[in-house]
Amino acid sequence: MEDQLAALKANVQRCLDDVGAHTQLYPHQTLLWALGTGYVLRALPTTRILGGVIRLSVALLKPAALIYGVSKLWHVTQKCAPKQPATR
Repeated sequence: MEDQLAALKANVQRCLDDVGAHTQLYPHQTLLWALGTGYVLRALPTTRILGGVIRLSVALLKPAALIYGVSKLWHVTQKCAPKQPATR
């Protein structure tokens, strides 16, 4: 787990360094991309999209919890059930 966390930190740092280097090489292009991205995010109804995603996830949480509970109950009952000898 610690190795994966260290690798993730190194990967994030490398990406940040790459972005910094690209920004220094092409400042005008980076500024245009930032402005375009900001415009698109401002034009999108992000509040409605985020609200819809949250409402959908909350609505799906109850059935998912029910299915998870039933599967856990099934596994517990299968472990506790006595083994039936095979008759032939």
